[in-house]
Amino acid sequence: MSGAADADRQEARGAIEALRAGVPNRSAIRLLGSHEDGISHRFAADLGRAWETGRGPGIIVAGDYGTGKSHLLGHMREQALARNFVVSWVTVSKETPLSQPAAMHAAALRGAMVAGRPEDAVAVALADIVGREGAVQALEEWATGAGLLPVFPAIAYLLGRDLPAELMRGIEAFLAGGRPPTQGVRARLAQLGARGVFNLTGLKAAQLVVERPRFLAELFRAAGFAGWLVLIDEVELIGRYGAVQRATSYAELGRWLGLAPAEPVPGLVVAAAIAEDFTRAVIDTRLDEEKLPERLRLKGLPRSADLASAALRAIRRAPVLQRPGDAELQRHAAVLQRCYAAAYGWAAPPAAMLPRESRRTMRHHIRGWIIDWDMRRLYGAAAGLVEAHEGYGYAEDAALSEPEGEDPFADGDAGL
Repeated sequence: MSGAADADRQEARGAIEALRAGVPNRSAIRLLGSHEDGISHRFAADLGRAWETGRGPGIIVAGDYGTGKSHLLGHMREQALARNFVVSWVTVSKETPLSQPAAMHAAALRGAMVAGRPEDAVAVALADIVGREGAVQALEEWATGAGLLPVFPAIAYLLGRDLPAELMRGIEAFLAGGRPPTQGVRARLAQLGARGVFNLTGLKAAQLVVERPRFLAELFRAAGFAGWLVLIDEVELIGRYGAVQRATSYAELGRWLGLAPAEPVPGLVVAAAIAEDFTRAVIDTRLDEEKLPERLRLKGLPRSADLASAALRAIRRAPVLQRPGDAELQRHAAVLQRCYAAAYGWAAPPAAMLPRESRRTMRHHIRGWIIDWDMRRLYGAAAGLVEAHEGYGYAEDAALSEPEGEDPFADGDAGL
């Protein structure tokens, strides 16, 4: 078998193994594409308008368990990578609570990727911008004129000069969510006779929350990328938070999506996914729209309250992913039949089409086909499947909730 044929077989097998487990990988996503044409077309338009002023907010979609929310986000990732975007994928979890801006930002940069480059996306951008004529100067001029905190034009200024490796690593870490490399920045500015040019005292954490993504998107642009896409998956986990953390999570979601009173960050495109039943099971049952924004206002946090209200409205209006029709099922079945045959060198028969049921999702169909082919290939017998319909649980979990804390957008010293 030639090397190319072996690679094709391995890719096909990887796609089938991922789909069997119910967690499609990039190969599976490219193989199956997306049948959500309306959402895909809007998203493609959003990529094209990433740098336009006055553009609309980000996208949030809803769907039942197994209807393909993560698959759709993966399809968006492939579209963006093909158009030379930096892409980040953030899964809301115990380690990455949506209510904590620092954790969300760090997760977004930790997993950021660019097409054909295995390195960290921030490191790639910082390396590439130096090699592009006039790019560093343009970034410095933009950061100065945009009214950002002085640390950002200071960093842009330093990028155009030779920097110690330790300071460059410190800058990378800061842009990815870490603390500012205070001593290194000041020392290098002093060496260049520019320490008095940039006032690096009294930086506020709330300002960094808003301005760091703006600077990063412009950095990516100056380095030659088309923009920055952030995908936020499993937003429904916030239904297990306590009331305060849930309120700040709504506000943080509103900020990422660029909802009022926030503005979409130029160059940053955001898409998020949430469970279809979240509105009924959490927002309506717990009266979140009535209680949580008001709770934030009573704490003296009107901006967070407005962001939370906007996010709650966006969740309620989120388009719901539809179960595939007969034609889409037939297309998927034919594609997977060929893929399975290529993966195992076995002539897979046409997929056994299960009866359409209201609770049977695309995941049920795909896993059923693959398991049936497994049984026929290995044992010569058709599979007798018992379906387990899974869903989401929204009981509040103390392990996921933090004690009442400060507003993520309130002022706090950032450490410079």
